[in-house]
Parts: sequence; structure tokens; C-alpha cells
Amino acid sequence: MRRIELQPDSIEIVLTGLTMIGALQGRLVIPYANIRAVYPELHLPPHLLRMGGTAIGPIHEGHYIGEGGWYFLSYENANRVMTLDLEGFRLGRLPYLGIAIEVDDPASMAASLLTRLNAVPRE
Repeated sequence: MRRIELQPDSIEIVLTGLTMIGALQGRLVIPYANIRAVYPELHLPPHLLRMGGTAIGPIHEGHYIGEGGWYFLSYENANRVMTLDLEGFRLGRLPYLGIAIEVDDPASMAASLLTRLNAVPRE
């Protein structure tokens, strides 16, 4: 299961149960300052190599590498994905360029996130 929480200064992605086990990750906190763009669809480079996690049929959970950096994917239905383009975000020492996460309503979630991003002062 995936839960998305829009905090005052960050988006928090919480994975639980089999989703957490498959992704090898339980929680991601991304400061709004590190989000460069938001897409209400799957928007990733064409060739990603899974480095840790699960990829079975339509299920993509975990850490992938491609085109200059790392990506985190957590979805089963590619039609229900919101993608974040990141800049300056690291998990540990690794730079992450994007996150693709399944949400109930990608258009609505992307709009809510963009509203938050526009309300936060940029450095």
C-alpha cells in the first residue's frame, strides 16, 4: 500500500506491507525545494535498469538507474502514476532524478502538489 502526505515543506511517501518489501523502501520524504516538475502520468527515461526491488509484469517497485542518476518507482498500474522530476535530492549518497508513484487520482494529486509548490518560497 502507498500513502502520500503533503506536509508544509515536503511530500512524504509511505509504503507499507508487500509494497514496502517489494520496493526495499518504507518511507521517502522529498522537500518541495527539490521538486523541479510534476507530471500526472508516467514520465521517465526509456531505459531504466532495476538495481534493487521488484519488477514482475506491470509491477515496478524499487530503485532503478538510468540517464545520469537514480529513479524510484512504485506502481502496478501505469495509468495511475504521478511522476516527480527532482533536482538536488539524495537518498543516502545517491542522487535521485525522479520518482514515479501510483496514486488514486494522478491529475488531482499533481494539482494539489503544484498548489503547494507554488505556495512555498523558492531559494
